Amino acid sequence: MIDVGLFVVLFVALACGWLLGKRKPRETKKVTDKGIPKDYFRGLNHLLNDQHSEAIDAFVDSLHVNSETFEIHLTIGNLFRKKGEIQKAINVHQNLLSRPEISPKEMRLVQLELASDFMSAGLLDRAERLLLNIAGTNSEFQPMILTLLVDLYEFEQSWDKAIKIGTQLNLIQSNEKIAKRLAHYHCEIAQSMMDKEQYQEAYKYYTSALDVDEKCVRASIGAADILIEQGRFKEAIKELKQVAIQDKEFVPVILPQLKECYDKSWRMGGYLKFLIEQNKQSPSASLMMAIAQHYYHEDPQYAETFLVEQLRLHPTIKGFKELIKMQLDESQGKNSDHLHVIFELIEHLEQVKHKFLCRQCGFSGHQLHWQCPSCKNWGTVKPIHGLEGE
Repeated sequence: MIDVGLFVVLFVALACGWLLGKRKPRETKKVTDKGIPKDYFRGLNHLLNDQHSEAIDAFVDSLHVNSETFEIHLTIGNLFRKKGEIQKAINVHQNLLSRPEISPKEMRLVQLELASDFMSAGLLDRAERLLLNIAGTNSEFQPMILTLLVDLYEFEQSWDKAIKIGTQLNLIQSNEKIAKRLAHYHCEIAQSMMDKEQYQEAYKYYTSALDVDEKCVRASIGAADILIEQGRFKEAIKELKQVAIQDKEFVPVILPQLKECYDKSWRMGGYLKFLIEQNKQSPSASLMMAIAQHYYHEDPQYAETFLVEQLRLHPTIKGFKELIKMQLDESQGKNSDHLHVIFELIEHLEQVKHKFLCRQCGFSGHQLHWQCPSCKNWGTVKPIHGLEGE
């Protein structure tokens, strides 16, 4: 079966060939095949025999490059690249570049496609040179040129260059996605600074990330890590509580750090207040467990009752595991064999379940990735909510 995209391209190629033939002056009413290129019939033969790549090659050879066939050549080149036949895509686009009859606008389009070919082939140096060469042309394709350059530098992890070009792109075509990417580039540099224990420089980059994107959860958490390292717990609390404003789905992620900061600053009353407020606004297993654990030290029975009520409203595997753990502690080993079995089963179930999910492509895993390993989008991986998560 021919895939839909390929069928459409070939159908258009056939139609175009027919139209070009129709436009030629008729010297005689009798139709002959003398004016039709042999490659045209060769392409039909390959198509009928399901030899798709050979068919496209033949149609490319049969269609002369002009204003009417330019889009078809460009589409066929793109199709080759998407199918992974990069060298064929390069050949098609380089063939177009060698044609003097194409306009300057069409020339820019081909150069952009050729740069994409080079990037797909891993020829990053050639792609960079080509893009930089046309970046100063002040053409209508400037946003596309800069976007490809940002993609290239991101792939190379050349974060300084990515920030420089991304900032130019943000000035031309400002949107939330560009700002998010720029913020994460700053965070990548900050993380490398932290690995070298250059905390002051790292903190500056996290601050710059928040200047670019005030909703950047990663920057707030990273800044809090530095403040904790420096013993500035009250300031760290402020940074961590900002996460609840930026994205409530990440509140469960910050609770261990937040508890540590409140504990070391002797302000556990403030910690409980924060937990209760957040649980009312956006309940999660981690929040109800943290509240129950806080109550447990003063009144185990009340803590258990609270947890049962919360589980009725918001049932989760994690919360049920915490309830069984409380009951095990209260039983003090008496007639608790069945509870141990249940606890171990739930613990095993919790361990095998993924904790994070990409909201863009559905990738899931046990660890939080700031850039999705699958779709490569930034900031789309978040804690899983519901019965098997938060």
